[in-house]
Amino acid sequence: MRLYLLFISFVILFAGEVKAQRMVTGTVSDTKGEPLYGVTIAVKNGKHTAVTGLDGKYRIPVDNENAVLLFRYMGMEPYQTTVKGQVTVDVKMKDQTTQLAEAVVVSTGYQRLSRERSTAAFGFVDSTKLNRVMHKDILSALEGQVAGLRMDINPNTGEGSPVLRGVGTFSTSIGTKPLIVVDDMATDMELSEINLYDVESVTVLKDAAAASIYGALAANGVIVITTKQGKSEKTTVSVNADWYISTKPTFDAMHYASTSDIIDYETNVYNARVNSSGSVATLFNSFSKNYYSPLYQLYRDQAEGRITQDDVDRTLGQWRQNDYYNQYRDLVWRSAVTQRYNVSLSQKSQRSNHFASFNYEHDKNRVKNDNSDAFSIYLKSNFKLNKWLSIKLGIDTRFSNSQVPDYAYTNYNIQERYASIVDAQGNLVMTPYVNISGFAGGSLNGSVIADSQQQLASSDVLMPFSFNVLQSLDESLTQNRNLRMRPFVNVEAKFLKWFKYNLMFQYEWTQSRTEKYDEPNSYLMRMTHNALIDLDGVSQLPSGGRYRQTTNNTRRYTFRNQLNFEKSFLESKHHVNAIMGFELRENRASRPIEQQMYGYNDVALTSVRMDWASLNNVGVESLVYGNTVKLGGPASSQTEIFHRYASFYANVGYDYLYRYNITGSIRWDEADLFGLDTKNQHHPLWSVGAGWNISEEAFMKDFSWLDFLKLRLTYGVNGNVDQSSTTYFVARYRTENNDPTNTQYLRYTDDNLPNSRLRWEKTSTFNAGVDFRVLNNVLSGSLEFYNRVGDDLLVRKYLDSTLGATQRVINNGKMRNQGVELQLNANLLRTKDWTLSAGFNIAWNHNKMLRVEHSSTDIASNFITAPANYFVEGTSYNTLWAYRLSRVVNGYPVILDADGNEMATFDADGNPTEVQVSSTLKGTDALVNMGSLVPVYNGSLTLSLRWRELELNTLLVYAGGNKLRLDATDMNSYQMVTDHVNDHTVKHYYEMPTGSVAQQYASTFSEWWRYCDAQVKPADYIKMRSISMAYHLPEAVTKKLHIGQTRLTLQVNNLFYWSRVGHDIDPESYSLNSASRTLLQPKTFSIGFSTSF
Repeated sequence: MRLYLLFISFVILFAGEVKAQRMVTGTVSDTKGEPLYGVTIAVKNGKHTAVTGLDGKYRIPVDNENAVLLFRYMGMEPYQTTVKGQVTVDVKMKDQTTQLAEAVVVSTGYQRLSRERSTAAFGFVDSTKLNRVMHKDILSALEGQVAGLRMDINPNTGEGSPVLRGVGTFSTSIGTKPLIVVDDMATDMELSEINLYDVESVTVLKDAAAASIYGALAANGVIVITTKQGKSEKTTVSVNADWYISTKPTFDAMHYASTSDIIDYETNVYNARVNSSGSVATLFNSFSKNYYSPLYQLYRDQAEGRITQDDVDRTLGQWRQNDYYNQYRDLVWRSAVTQRYNVSLSQKSQRSNHFASFNYEHDKNRVKNDNSDAFSIYLKSNFKLNKWLSIKLGIDTRFSNSQVPDYAYTNYNIQERYASIVDAQGNLVMTPYVNISGFAGGSLNGSVIADSQQQLASSDVLMPFSFNVLQSLDESLTQNRNLRMRPFVNVEAKFLKWFKYNLMFQYEWTQSRTEKYDEPNSYLMRMTHNALIDLDGVSQLPSGGRYRQTTNNTRRYTFRNQLNFEKSFLESKHHVNAIMGFELRENRASRPIEQQMYGYNDVALTSVRMDWASLNNVGVESLVYGNTVKLGGPASSQTEIFHRYASFYANVGYDYLYRYNITGSIRWDEADLFGLDTKNQHHPLWSVGAGWNISEEAFMKDFSWLDFLKLRLTYGVNGNVDQSSTTYFVARYRTENNDPTNTQYLRYTDDNLPNSRLRWEKTSTFNAGVDFRVLNNVLSGSLEFYNRVGDDLLVRKYLDSTLGATQRVINNGKMRNQGVELQLNANLLRTKDWTLSAGFNIAWNHNKMLRVEHSSTDIASNFITAPANYFVEGTSYNTLWAYRLSRVVNGYPVILDADGNEMATFDADGNPTEVQVSSTLKGTDALVNMGSLVPVYNGSLTLSLRWRELELNTLLVYAGGNKLRLDATDMNSYQMVTDHVNDHTVKHYYEMPTGSVAQQYASTFSEWWRYCDAQVKPADYIKMRSISMAYHLPEAVTKKLHIGQTRLTLQVNNLFYWSRVGHDIDPESYSLNSASRTLLQPKTFSIGFSTSF
């Protein structure tokens, strides 16, 4: 009864207070009419506050009709107004002119959140920052924009792949790629396929609170892309035209030896090998039919009496003048040119908005005949059917077509440097033989070819062996055609004032078709024809060309039902935002359609039926090769991938007084990968978070220089899925290659055995962050600390063979990534004529493998040469291991074993008498952990300077804390690298050892020297990624021309770099572990023009 009376009293008092107050409602928007989410409204000298919802609406009680309302929003000018007895007060806020406006509403793909109400760690990049300088795709536009997001550059291609907060899995099929979300739905699209001019903003979800809503897809982070929509009531047309010109690479940084030095070096190697073999005949007998260099053939012809010393000297004199690499650069390469043209239209009315974009790209790549075209269309419309129902429809389509020459011809090292492409008169030089084989047999040496030509001189069956790269580049071309379509729909229904229901569907379909045609007289077909000449002098290859076609189709759909709830109550002191829903996904990669035809006529479109049972399984006794040669036939097996997923999720956020935030999320993912064991299927993935807006506390109001300060703490669990694993037993029927009966046998390996305990990989992340803005947004930024632990990671475990398998890939690994991220943005100067802003970020990541195994029989060199496959508990993923160098004796390096003993002995003259081979070392006890091959820290510095209509922008990127190996001199007396010879190797080449022990173990000494700890150096570098100058057409001119903002941009990429190691090594163009150089990324000059009307 007492409780009842107390409750009645509370209701009466509350009702009396409400009766004395007046409730004011309204909508807050920007100058374009877009609703602003997260605007703080307070009663001046009062106790009530409120915050706008996603639709920009608010509701706040006032004590009297003349109350003053204060409106505050980051990036906008503060605003205040007097109620004056009104019950509805709508407000439009203006951009703040003393700072760069900063967007505060981010999309997770499931909901939109205000930065002030979020507890999560994320990076946000709007379209202004994305397009401040010119970029070919979103991936390059994101570089340097988000702390902790690093671009891993492939040294062979120069292409980058995003890595967020380090490597968190051992699985190569999972990799490090973050999940990509476009238009609120996860997609299999590559970032390079998304048109940058269609993007409104990009949000990078870093921690579990941000990404856990994606469950088992989100352990590598999530990149959420929000596309543009119509904003203006009139139709706006935007035009962009961009040109990128990349210069031809040079060979200066490769440190190649000159042609003359290479000839001398190879001559020394040849003489040493003849001495070691005992005779010229014995040496060349060891090659059998296999390829060796033209220089060796020259010396063989001399030794066998076919040419004289004068002939040798005359030929060598000519060869010393040649430079195949530079001829290849001049004749095969060209300046790569990319052209991009984009036209977009946008329009908004009271009940709808529309956006349409058309984009065309044309690429002339570096190598002759390597061209591509791509055309994309993006259409999106939003319709407000009535007050409670709206619908969003769209389609994203991309068609691309490319032509590429055969890969064998695209390397400048396919022939020796003393070879030629053209002579002094510009005529093609036809090489009698080259180290390239056809579709049957291997590459041959000069003597085999000469003998074949002599043996078949009376017959016209033998086709010429001659080769010239310029000719071959036109003969074997591959056409690639790709089509991708992504229609999507989002139906939204509002009901009961606080609820919204979303029904979403997305369908993705891709088709790729590859066609390759090798002309009848192409080098590859001539080699194949000759290889299949049987002992009767008849080629088993029908006359005509070769045609191969492969077609692949993939389909993916996502269906989502979601209920949204948002409400502020009790005088707007409390705010709740919640979602719940379920999602169904299906991925299917259909069986590829393959065709392979010989004797193909590209005009009549006919081919000759082949006896594949004979050619592929039995083969042909080749007259040229002197053994059995087989011709590979069409694929004898097919693969189809089909997966289904079901997910159930919920997320809730609670906010009190705009100061205190609590968030939580949970998700259950089910998949067809885990069999019927519900224990493994129904493992929940979840997160919790808390935030404190310290700057909203009363005791902070005296700190007028502090605009915003927030502390965030989150913890949660995400997951990964490896689709290459399964709970089921998998076996395949296969036919033995040498079985003429074509009998099929059931085959399986240890990895094909069932894994009844297969489950999701789990990644637990703790994150602590601080967001701040000071001095009226002159300086803003965030500081993050995270501890990210991956458990139940799929990794190889070694077993007792009595268990039925010696090794299995199971959920047995554990890995930790700890890190700190700092992001700063500074508006250093902002006047009418001048603005200067800077952005700086740095991230530190420490990786450690907490649970992993390796076999006791693994030799030490495996850990050195393949650190991404051989792991050691307690070290970092991708560790650089090295031998411990003891000393160098008479030019021979000596390493230590695990007990500190030298692995080679010498006589009094310094000649080796006994050498232990490296394979006797097991594990890593004899090795030194030199550090990580992966950068430990990375970051960027951006500067933007504007003077009137001129704007200068720069981007510096840096990375370091990791190690690399120097490209050391090869000490192997039996090895002659015919493609590249390092200048250091030639100039420091020692007299070839003649002792039998030294010759026998030359490769061992070379391995010790290349992979010893003395060769390991820091891999830190700084690179000027881009510098651009833009001119904006004055507003007075654009008004007269009736056009919008117009800009002309000039830009240079990869202008210069600094590396700590020196030696002309750019770590982005260098294989850090194998110590091999690749061509430096070329400078790219760009011109861009944009306007609107």
